[in-house]
Amino acid sequence: MQFSFRKISASVPIVFAIMFLTNCLYTNIKSPGWYYSQSYSDVRGMEPVGKLEGLSCGTSWLWMVYTGDESYETAVQNAIKDKADLLFDVQTDYSYKSFIFALYFEKCTRVTGIGVKLPQRLLKKE
Repeated sequence: MQFSFRKISASVPIVFAIMFLTNCLYTNIKSPGWYYSQSYSDVRGMEPVGKLEGLSCGTSWLWMVYTGDESYETAVQNAIKDKADLLFDVQTDYSYKSFIFALYFEKCTRVTGIGVKLPQRLLKKE
């Protein structure tokens, strides 16, 4: 049995072209993240609000214009907005979407956690 490099070399560019085009036409990736947050013992004695969720996204067009803020801090602020003072037991997820060679690109950060209200003595006086 004889091995031929010609048969392999003819199919390799086709396989790479298919992989390249399918990845560049549409991409949808979701990945878990992690961030340090307070634990149950840290918030003992505070009033729980319930499970909260916040999302922050940023988008890019034509590799030149980027709008939005996909930061962790913005996602947390969106989660606790006027409902809680603090978020604990936080879980973070990231998602990325890209269309047609990243002419349009979107990155989002989603946080979920349990919101609590701080006691009045701990709140900042303005």
